[in-house]
Amino acid sequence: MTVIVSLLKDPVTRRLPPPYQAVEVTLKRLRTPEWETARDRALSIVRDDAKLIGLLVDYDLLPGGSARRWKQMRDREPVEYAAFITGVSVWLTAVECCLAGIEKWSGVTLEGGVPAPLDQSTLRALLLDDAISAALMDVLTQAARLVVTEGKPLGVSPNGSSAPAPTASTPTTAVAAIN
Repeated sequence: MTVIVSLLKDPVTRRLPPPYQAVEVTLKRLRTPEWETARDRALSIVRDDAKLIGLLVDYDLLPGGSARRWKQMRDREPVEYAAFITGVSVWLTAVECCLAGIEKWSGVTLEGGVPAPLDQSTLRALLLDDAISAALMDVLTQAARLVVTEGKPLGVSPNGSSAPAPTASTPTTAVAAIN
C-alpha cells in the first residue's frame, strides 16, 4: 500500500451529486484546526440553553413544540434528550463546517429565484434536509483530504501467503481523489 500526500491547497469547485447537480460549490481545503473550530462553534450553542432554545424556536425544532417539553425531556428523559441533542449538534456542526469551507456557490436560490446568500441562516435552513447536508459534507470532506491511500491494504494473496494481494484497480492518485 502506498500513501500519497497531496500538497495541493487551491480551492476546488464541485457539482453536488443528483438530485442536487444544479448546485456548484467552490471549497477551501479545511485542515483539522478549522474542522475543530467549526465543531466548537456549534457546541457552544448546544451548551448555552438560551441560545439553543432561541435557535430551536427560530427553526421550529422544539420537541413537542414547546420549551416546557424540551426542559422535561432534558430533565427526565436522558436517552431521548441525548439523541435529540446529538442530531442538533450534527446539524450545527455541518452548518459551521460549510461556513468555513465553502467560498462560494451557485444554483441555490431563495423563494422567487433570487440567489441565496452563503450565510448561517441560509445554511441552517438548507442543512435541515439530511440528503443535501450529506452531499455538501461529502464534497467538503473530499476537498479537505490531503492524504490518499493507494491500493488495497488487505486481501488474500494468490499464493496464500500473508502478503497483501495485488489490487485489480488502478492506483488512486491525489489528483484523481480530489478532482
